[in-house]
Amino acid sequence: MKKTSNMRGSPSIKAKPEISIVAPAYNEQGCIEEFVQEADKAFDENGYSGEIIVINDASRDNTLPILLSLQKKFPRLRIISHRKNRGLTSAMITGIENARYDIIFFTSSDLESHTREDLPKLIAALEQGYDVAIGWRTNKRQGFLKTLISKSFNAVVRLLFNVKFRDVGWVRAFRKEVYYNIESMRSDWHRYFVILAAQQEYKVKEVPLRFYPRKSGKSKYGRIGLKRIPGGFLDLLVIKFLTSFSRKPMRMFGTFGAFLTALGSLCGLYVLYLNFVALEAVGTRVPLVLLTVFLFLTGLQLFGLGFVSELIVSNSKKQKRKQS
Repeated sequence: MKKTSNMRGSPSIKAKPEISIVAPAYNEQGCIEEFVQEADKAFDENGYSGEIIVINDASRDNTLPILLSLQKKFPRLRIISHRKNRGLTSAMITGIENARYDIIFFTSSDLESHTREDLPKLIAALEQGYDVAIGWRTNKRQGFLKTLISKSFNAVVRLLFNVKFRDVGWVRAFRKEVYYNIESMRSDWHRYFVILAAQQEYKVKEVPLRFYPRKSGKSKYGRIGLKRIPGGFLDLLVIKFLTSFSRKPMRMFGTFGAFLTALGSLCGLYVLYLNFVALEAVGTRVPLVLLTVFLFLTGLQLFGLGFVSELIVSNSKKQKRKQS
């Protein structure tokens, strides 16, 4: 993570925090009751107050009836249902935007993580002044293909964003303000939440946690398929653009513009050489002349676009400071 003197960081939590546990659930009838029980015990054992928000993502089994039957026994439990299956990112957004408390603990309801163990560890990181705490599955074992994809993905993340996270898509705790201040969350971007936060210079801590095999059912979210790999890497490039070039557009437009202008200038010099030194008629080099004009003018346009974009970004920042 990039370290700077103006890095964001919140003061440590002095009083016992109020927490909203947010957990998506899709066809988790075999796990959901135990999850709610474990989450409720996590509050009691640590002296926390708060709520348990389960996002029923249009489950087709008995997940919803089981949740409804648990509400009387567990008053902290809140149920929000999607009419159709919308995926993890939408479930995460629904939970955060309906949460009553400032600290969000986002986890799964499939018991691959144990809230009673994980919640106090991640909250301890927030108490130390970090804005985001993310779990790192220290004992997870995967097949060769998944390991290769995971290592390749993490290598690209480190290269593009200069961060050294080992597990960006699992259990996390964070302050709600982080969500509202990062770039907009798109489909499947829940896995990039920590990257987006780090690029906004929020303080992130990775905490080693234990991974547990599923007791019931199969994973419905996050299945790795070859067809998803190009989209995942493309998402990283889009995020890089949004977090870097959109804030300083001259870095991109100016660089490309300068390159094309320089290339056009070299072509122009070559045309002059042919005309005045080699004594070749310019008329015989019409394609080269057109290419020279195209490169030079396109370069100037990109450079101008970068300049205008810088003015727009600068003005937007001033407006945000006035509003705050």
